[in-house]
Amino acid sequence: MERTALAIRKVGDCRILGPLGKGGMAQVYRGIHEQLQREVAIKELAPERAKSPEVLSRFKREALALAAFRHQHIVTLYDLIEKNDGWYMVMELVDGPTLLELVKEAPLPGDVVAVMGFQLAQALEHAHFRKVVHRDLKPANIMLSRLGETKLMDFGIAQNEDLDRLTKVGLAVGTPAYMSPEQITGAQVDVRSDVYSLGVVLYEALTGQKPYSGTNAGEVFAKVMLGKYPPLRKVAPKTPKPLRGVIEQMMERRPRDRFQDITQVRRAFETMLVGVPRSMSSMLVGFLLARQRISESEALARLSQTELTQKSAVSLREIDVRRSRWGLAMFVGVVIGLAAALAPHWLPLLELSLRSLRR
Repeated sequence: MERTALAIRKVGDCRILGPLGKGGMAQVYRGIHEQLQREVAIKELAPERAKSPEVLSRFKREALALAAFRHQHIVTLYDLIEKNDGWYMVMELVDGPTLLELVKEAPLPGDVVAVMGFQLAQALEHAHFRKVVHRDLKPANIMLSRLGETKLMDFGIAQNEDLDRLTKVGLAVGTPAYMSPEQITGAQVDVRSDVYSLGVVLYEALTGQKPYSGTNAGEVFAKVMLGKYPPLRKVAPKTPKPLRGVIEQMMERRPRDRFQDITQVRRAFETMLVGVPRSMSSMLVGFLLARQRISESEALARLSQTELTQKSAVSLREIDVRRSRWGLAMFVGVVIGLAAALAPHWLPLLELSLRSLRR
């Protein structure tokens, strides 16, 4: 275990249980909130990186971005803690594989990609509404929980219009294979850059390969700027045409040729999924079972829970319909009752009017 985990067994009210993973900037641990008995993920900024004001600023900005979000498809932040000159984020523990792990095994089915695309578009719509552009969408930053929910994480280089810019115009930041052309050139990016990067992620999920690859970043950048990649109809011929069309429009080289915001993308996936015979979470749970990421008993428990939720929703809708029908029946009954009560008064008037017309 890392030195920090051995030296610091507790972060706030959370006890460190063991390492989960490590990246270039941070180490992630599994922990437990002792008062609530809830498992959490604890992200520690690497001590040597914390000495850099820019890196520390990125870490804090990620925490600020996550703190502003309340969305089922974005990982939840519980706390930001400074202890012994170290910085920690206490977050929701997503118990499931990353999209990167799943793609390495095999390409994903088209319906699963469509559902994940829809859920990720919802997450980005929430972020964009709060003027946050992710700028680092890639399979390693996307997880699929055992509950059948896609989770977006790692807003470390996110751009927030309400805060001072993290990077100056002219400096490219991101992961080469997933960066938009405007991001590569260091130009000012907007929400359409996330639209592009999400398209690249979904392309890779469908095909098992990146649309642009090379031996170094320079080669990748050159291919991205040309905008020529193996078309989906050749590398994934079984992909439904509507799904293929949405992804390829997302990946247009020029921003003006793409979907102009993530809401348009979300609506496109929503239209595509109208005929899905079962719930989206059930589909993803079934996919995890097929990939042997969860056991059959766990899958059955998850599916039963989903079906119960669906039945509850149906029951509520039925109650609303019954209430509406009851309200209409009451209205009609009141009208008939009033008509009957007034009949002795308006019938003579009606006879008088008819006699006048005959004359």
